Amino acid sequence: MLWRLLRTHWPFLVLLAAGLVLRVLVMIAYNPGFWFRGDSNIYVNGAFSHIPNPSRPFGYSFAVWVLSPFHSVRLIVGLQHLLGLAVAALVYAFLRRRSVSRWWATAAVAPILLDARTVLLEHFLLAESLFIALLVCAVIALCWSPRPGWWAVAGAGVLLSAAALTRTIGLPLVGAVVVFLLVRRVGLARIGVFAVVFAIPLAGYAVWYQSHYGVYSLGTYSGRFLWARTTSFVQCDKLDLTPAERQICPPEPLDERMPVDVYIWSRHSPAAKLPEREHDPLFGSFARKAILAQPGDYARTVVVESWLLVRPGPDPDERYTCFEQLWHFPEPGITGCQAAMAPWDPATREPRVDVSKYDHALVPAMHLYGRVATLPATFTAICLLVAVAAPLVRLARRARSRDGDRPRGADDPGGLDTPPPAAEPAAKGACRDDPGRRDVVDSLFLTGVAFGMIVISVATSVMEPRYTVPSIPLAALGAALALRGRRGTVPPTKPAPVPAEPVARPVEKEPLAA
Repeated sequence: MLWRLLRTHWPFLVLLAAGLVLRVLVMIAYNPGFWFRGDSNIYVNGAFSHIPNPSRPFGYSFAVWVLSPFHSVRLIVGLQHLLGLAVAALVYAFLRRRSVSRWWATAAVAPILLDARTVLLEHFLLAESLFIALLVCAVIALCWSPRPGWWAVAGAGVLLSAAALTRTIGLPLVGAVVVFLLVRRVGLARIGVFAVVFAIPLAGYAVWYQSHYGVYSLGTYSGRFLWARTTSFVQCDKLDLTPAERQICPPEPLDERMPVDVYIWSRHSPAAKLPEREHDPLFGSFARKAILAQPGDYARTVVVESWLLVRPGPDPDERYTCFEQLWHFPEPGITGCQAAMAPWDPATREPRVDVSKYDHALVPAMHLYGRVATLPATFTAICLLVAVAAPLVRLARRARSRDGDRPRGADDPGGLDTPPPAAEPAAKGACRDDPGRRDVVDSLFLTGVAFGMIVISVATSVMEPRYTVPSIPLAALGAALALRGRRGTVPPTKPAPVPAEPVARPVEKEPLAA
């Protein structure tokens, strides 16, 4: 049994071993882990204060709290690396279940196992690794069977709700899931179960949030994030603003505006005048007025910055050079825009290693690997194009095959006078269970969600390379399903068998009576 397993899946197992070695080297080179000054502080504070944060949901803080008795950042990042390996194994198992060849399935998990930025984020005290695992498990639960059952839709609802409470980008994805379930025709009852199970944890979290802040919400910074998004194009002289809203107008001319994230967090931003969470409705009102007054500018900003993230080529924008440097493996002797080292104990946050003096022998090699092995978001866009193009190519091939096999009628010179036989009616439910249609629907769903997460992040917050990483597993999944039947041929239509005529038996004559 073991030998058969090794012989069948050896390409994946070799790649899995390479991913494991890469993660071990990262843990040796950068010990104990990485710390993002903004979000890591928020997550760890929430874990030990047991209070929801207005700008970040509590899901990852809960995970840190569960592991807090061990007082080890190294343990947390080690488990996150194991989560990355587990996601790759789950994706591979799912693709093999769907009859994807071992080579295509292995190619699909290669980005998950070897992408430098994916491994880098697993080494941070950040929510991305947990969010990716929850999201991948949710979509695979929905796509596992031809018709998702009650347990599948309920489990997917719980997992997607947990993902939304880990990173808020998971919240708008529920719309895509509902559309997917409608297309897959699972029935309104199952869709209702999914919606209810998804909503219950969110409602409980909103009640808990209200007990601390007096408002039913999942967070009270969404208005501030959307306001910052508008600072790149808003012209306040075109808006009908209240005196309070005019206080948060960007003072710089359009061509001198700061990066969007600076407007959110900088002390020099107009938002610094109103840091309290109670002012979030004010920022939200300003953002809505800006978008309604300049819808073309808003749409252009979203399209252009989404394109800058997914286009092939160099770094997208000099304003975001710091972001680009931050999400690479650090190198010694460099200060500024690169990852800081985490403390050994998340509870005490001491001692902390200065990354500019961190000179482990593996650090230069890891930094070089990050420079050459970081997958750009172009990968997600290409996977979406593959998912859209693959069924069109198959339809064209099928049409050509039918033209070649169709008998020619009397109107065709030299043809046959016999018309083609009428197609038999499809059995009830055959369209839903058709493997080809199922592959098309699933691949478009997976790649659409992957690309949609990038666009939603740009539209509601900031163009950030870090926010493109969760799209990689879903994009690879969708592209592999789209290419599953690429090499297959369209079987010719076989004529219905004609029943043979019965052979007449000779009649035996009875002998004459004497």
